[in-house]
Amino acid sequence: MSKYFVGYVNKGRMETVTDEQARKLTHLNIAFAPMVGDITVMELEEAHIKELERIKKANPSLNILVSTGGGNNHGHGEATRTPEGLMKLVASTMDIVKRYDLDGIDCDWEFPGDTGITEEKYQQTALFKAYRESLDELGEKTGRKYWLTTAAGSGQWYLDRTEIHTSHAYLDFINLMTYDSNTGGKITGHHTNLYEPAGDGIRPHSADYHIRLMVSAGVPIEKILIGAAFYSQQWNHVPDVNHGYRQESTELNNWGPGYTEIVEKYESKNGYVKYFDEAAKAPYLFNGSTFFSYDDKESVKCKCEYAKAHHMAGIFYWVHDADVKGELFDVIYENL
Repeated sequence: MSKYFVGYVNKGRMETVTDEQARKLTHLNIAFAPMVGDITVMELEEAHIKELERIKKANPSLNILVSTGGGNNHGHGEATRTPEGLMKLVASTMDIVKRYDLDGIDCDWEFPGDTGITEEKYQQTALFKAYRESLDELGEKTGRKYWLTTAAGSGQWYLDRTEIHTSHAYLDFINLMTYDSNTGGKITGHHTNLYEPAGDGIRPHSADYHIRLMVSAGVPIEKILIGAAFYSQQWNHVPDVNHGYRQESTELNNWGPGYTEIVEKYESKNGYVKYFDEAAKAPYLFNGSTFFSYDDKESVKCKCEYAKAHHMAGIFYWVHDADVKGELFDVIYENL
């Protein structure tokens, strides 16, 4: 079974996708077409369009999708509360697909039900269905395959708030966000680990755990992609105990540097020591005060091996321009 190699790139950083990388990817998601009112909007400037054309020319077989919404955008629920609103939203997204001659939609409705409205779980299914029907209708006219995917949250909360166990039927595959799973708190730890770390009292949050959870809910593992993080999570003001691991910071964590910056400025430099959790297959850095959790070459290679061993659909990453030199990108391509 061939594997999907999927990347996300910010629309303003498409120049960071080289021609060679374009030829190696199977799918590229352009982020984001945010919700503005009750529609999705993505306006590409002339420079963006030229980069898009360059990438298409480099690999005519590359599937380029518009990624809608995004993690901090919660407008899907409001837009899809009525059949009229749903179709207006779908029409606006299809307009983007047609205008820029794209190959499909990556629906990034990551937090259905965050508004407290339980009906959003059914609205998401209705949106997937409407997108699928509209893309198939367009495909009948053009003779092309149009893709529909989603970025899915990791955890029981996502399964409870969606019908992904059945709504996956409308999707070609699912980008399971197996990162950011130990964030939003003051306790340091891994945010993109493949397996569970050793130790008692740690909430299960590994990629392996979340994949098995989704499969147990009824999603075929052959439709799931494992996620790689090309960025770090950072905790400051961490006690100098146990290399900073599982210690309480005085403040919440936040997004840290991208992989290239991590390597050039922090990894075994400027007082930082690199550690690797063999149980979790996850690296981390600590300098006595600041703690970084991230993916490196070894952890990403382990994820590729996991995806192959478990017959998953492939691997995806967020976000392309955080790996400026393409080091993690190359590891994925070489091992997938």
